[in-house]
Parts: sequence; C-alpha cells; structure tokens
Amino acid sequence: MHIMAIIKWRDSYSVGVEKFDNEHKILLGLINEMYVIVRDHQSLDNLIVAINTLIQYTQVHFSDEEQAMEGVDYPKLQEHIIIHEKLLNEVTHYKKRVENNEDEAIQDFYLFLRDWLLTHILEEDMLYKPFLRANS
Repeated sequence: MHIMAIIKWRDSYSVGVEKFDNEHKILLGLINEMYVIVRDHQSLDNLIVAINTLIQYTQVHFSDEEQAMEGVDYPKLQEHIIIHEKLLNEVTHYKKRVENNEDEAIQDFYLFLRDWLLTHILEEDMLYKPFLRANS
C-alpha cells in the first residue's frame, strides 16, 4: 500500500460554493479515514463500516448537488446525474470486492476513490461553478 497517501485539500479544488466545498472536504475525510483503517491494519468490519458511511454520505452530497443544479437550470444536469449513478454503482461494486476479501481490492478501491474524487471535483463539478456562482 506504499502508493497510497492521505489526500490534502487544496484551494484549487474549490467549486466556489461553500456548501459543496464543505461536502467535498467531508468526502475527502471519509476517504482518508479508509486509508488510515487499511494502513493501521484494522479489521475488515471497520473498513466496511467506513465504506458504508462513505456511500451514504456520497448519496446525500450527490442529491444536494443535483438539487442546486436543477435550481439554476444547469444545462448538463442529466449528464451529471448519469455520472453520479455510475460512480455509485462502481463504489458498490468495489465494496463487494472488499467484502469478498479479493486480493488488491482495497488498494484498487482506494485508488479509484482518490482518482474519482479529484477527477470528479476538478472536471465535472468545476463545470457547474459559473452557474451556481452567478445564481448565489
């Protein structure tokens, strides 16, 4: 697991909406918590609890984002919803792999989450930034 590391928040991740920046910071914290559980060789049960918390919080966050985008008639709303659904499906798929104790599952999952969070914020969520800022 030497390629894993805690993710640090950077100002460049800000989407310009305090609520969503805070939610993104919480998601980042939940992913870091998973990293610590793995790093410290805590039980699989602890990891699964952390994964479930992450999934639940992700659903809340996605729903909040979608409502805000709908409120400003964001033109790429449907595309963004599809991306959210795909991400949740992938997270659920990785969770099953972890539960089945597959080799590499935890590392793959962490790398996926890290990449997903940073890519999603930096690419997809940045697209709504001007719309939400103009309407806030």
